[in-house]
Amino acid sequence: MSELAICRYCDTVHRRSEVPRRGTPRCVTCDSPLYHRNNDLGAMLAVTLTATIALVVANGFPLITMSVNGLRTEATLWSAILASYDHELPLVAAALAITLIIAPFIELFLLLWVLVPLRAGARPLGFSTIMRAIHIMRPWRMVEVFLLGLVVAVVKLAGLASTVPGWGAFGIVVLTLALASLASFDTSALWRRADQVRA
Repeated sequence: MSELAICRYCDTVHRRSEVPRRGTPRCVTCDSPLYHRNNDLGAMLAVTLTATIALVVANGFPLITMSVNGLRTEATLWSAILASYDHELPLVAAALAITLIIAPFIELFLLLWVLVPLRAGARPLGFSTIMRAIHIMRPWRMVEVFLLGLVVAVVKLAGLASTVPGWGAFGIVVLTLALASLASFDTSALWRRADQVRA
């Protein structure tokens, strides 16, 4: 089963040995990309650890510091969520909490749960269920959208107040890059490695 590649768009089944070795592997039916060639579990674990640390930094430090007439204000991720709730926007606050904190944390935790044992040569408990949960959680994180909004906010506030990006903003940038890098890995490599360990 690990030698097969299934197109996620048209469900055409390919043998990996029949897929060209150069360039991006593409479906013979609909020409969609089949999978990514990057399948180094060690690199995937390193990127996941980097993303986890960046998520902690983004949540623990100010995103921006604003100074107006000697008054200094620090904006954090949590203060943005609480401000939405205080302005009678509970759905916005919940969406922010889910897409910026809860979903990325759960996805990274589950990835670590899978990657650490696989790198150690053991099959993780509940591997199949966890892999499905990772697939479900991935669309719920929207850190990239928040980064774009943060950049727009800093640019607009620059004319009204003295703004300095904080370590939280640095954490958001690193987290965004790390999550984008994780998307370049072939997750089917985890299934193949789990099959090898079980065998």
